[in-house]
Amino acid sequence: MKVTRTTSFSKRLTLAALISAAIGFTSIYNTTAFAEEHGSGSDHGQQKGAGAKKGEGKGADGRGGADSVRGKILSTMEDDSDAPAWAKGNRELNPHSKGTQGKPGTAGSKKGDDYGDLWVVLRDDNGDPVLDANGQVQPIIIVDGQPVVVQLTDPDGDGHYEVPAEYTDALQEVELGRSNVTRSPDHVILHSLEEALSKLDGLTLTSDMLTEAGMLIVDGATIDSPLENLALYQALLTSTDTNNDGLLEVSVDYSGEGGSGSYTFLVPESVQLDLAASFLAAGSDKTAALTVDRVVTVSEFLNVDDELSTLLNNYVYDGSSTTYGTSTAWINVQVDGMDTPADFSDDIYQSVEVNLVSGTTVTYDGQEIFVPGVSFVTVPSSVDNNSDGVLDVNDTAGNLDGIDGFTQATDDALQVIEYIHDYSIDW
Repeated sequence: MKVTRTTSFSKRLTLAALISAAIGFTSIYNTTAFAEEHGSGSDHGQQKGAGAKKGEGKGADGRGGADSVRGKILSTMEDDSDAPAWAKGNRELNPHSKGTQGKPGTAGSKKGDDYGDLWVVLRDDNGDPVLDANGQVQPIIIVDGQPVVVQLTDPDGDGHYEVPAEYTDALQEVELGRSNVTRSPDHVILHSLEEALSKLDGLTLTSDMLTEAGMLIVDGATIDSPLENLALYQALLTSTDTNNDGLLEVSVDYSGEGGSGSYTFLVPESVQLDLAASFLAAGSDKTAALTVDRVVTVSEFLNVDDELSTLLNNYVYDGSSTTYGTSTAWINVQVDGMDTPADFSDDIYQSVEVNLVSGTTVTYDGQEIFVPGVSFVTVPSSVDNNSDGVLDVNDTAGNLDGIDGFTQATDDALQVIEYIHDYSIDW
């Protein structure tokens, strides 16, 4: 049998979680039935994807990744955060807080300050809108394919600002997708948090509780519910370290027919934002295109945008190469039958271990076939880093701190989730 060629993936593969880097996690392991909540995969190029199951990589000893990292503890447990105490849950002490109840009440408006809930707007490094001299947000529109910052006007002189009519068709709407559930009543998110923390109660985060994308694993099952992950995201950003031991207490009180009490899950403060990025990725559409404004808007609806903004003061993402450069996944790769796509009888697949960043090369019938890893992409920035009024490569290249870095971390985690979901295999 003769091998012809290997084509690269045509779709945008989804992303990766930073917990791996934060705790020195280098091996990949089992991801459970993600497809039930996030949709099934499809067949792309050489890699068998349709209906594929999440898989378990192997460590250097040839066993599953879970075994190769079992027993490892998070590399750092010190309380090394410079964020003030109010940024970790005591919202009543937060001088910037908008309160703890409800969702933004004017999300449907199309004027003035309320644009921040709907449109892509200019933001600073912490994700906060940059206001113009009139105290108005500044939408980012597309002109000749280029993102450009515009200012709202007050045509009637009555203090009601709006987008100039000639620019309304060029506005960029914030696409929330599955994350629209964050607009749900508070009790929906609270119930999901109770469900998630009931599985985690009494546990402290360790490396063998994480998938390659930083999703949580408990008793062999991945917490892959989007609602539960979004609820965990909210709770993690508002969590506190009451014992000053470097461990954040992610907790919730519950009551019902079976009694009342509280569930608590401990997370090292040093990985707070890395884990938060993974939760946010797991709560997003599998094929979503994440943006700064989507991340901020979801955080606004969950009432944690103030906490996120403050924590981002000291945040720098390591990047996909550092975060996932030593992580691998086992996938099925088509090595023959590519010339006859309509005839499945001559298709031959081979299981190979693929580096998530650099991919790998497999030899079949004397020919080498390159198997690509995850296709990481640079997320568009809403931060005008060089203050020229135009958002271009000069604003995004190599910028991995603040809101840009956190959004990139979330998107990379999502890329890994999709890759593993579509191509990884069970053992």
